[in-house]
Amino acid sequence: MNPSLRQPGAILLLSCYELGHQPLGLAWPRAFLERAGFAPTTIDLAVEPLDEAKVRRARLVAIAVPMHTALRLGVRAAERIRQINSRCHIVCHGLYATLNAEHLLGGFADAVLGAESEAALVALAERLDAGMKPDSRPAVRLERLSFPVPRRDGLPALPR
Repeated sequence: MNPSLRQPGAILLLSCYELGHQPLGLAWPRAFLERAGFAPTTIDLAVEPLDEAKVRRARLVAIAVPMHTALRLGVRAAERIRQINSRCHIVCHGLYATLNAEHLLGGFADAVLGAESEAALVALAERLDAGMKPDSRPAVRLERLSFPVPRRDGLPALPR
């Protein structure tokens, strides 16, 4: 039996490129997941190296791809993650994940989620944690989300 996704580090959130800003693509998913009882860890690949120990520990890796540059970097990160931890579930989320779903699902990601997909990411984590098979392409969700305050702790400091 797999350990719970609620254990610290079982979920890894990655950002690849946010135009020099602290990534909300990590801060908001982290806040949503923590509100649901998960304890994700984060890596901002724009200013931090890929931590192989964190990748090996992860059962779910969510890669934020809000723009084309992040998509290209995210694909390379997904390839490296598969080499390090072939059993983890990789999901790409963000505007460019949806636009490039066919490409991503062709071997880089196990699932794609669109923009403002924080609730869908929580639902995916809950399904995986319950031992259920998740959908690779969840239905488009249009409900208004109740956004918590973004969780920026654990992210590189703003001057970086």
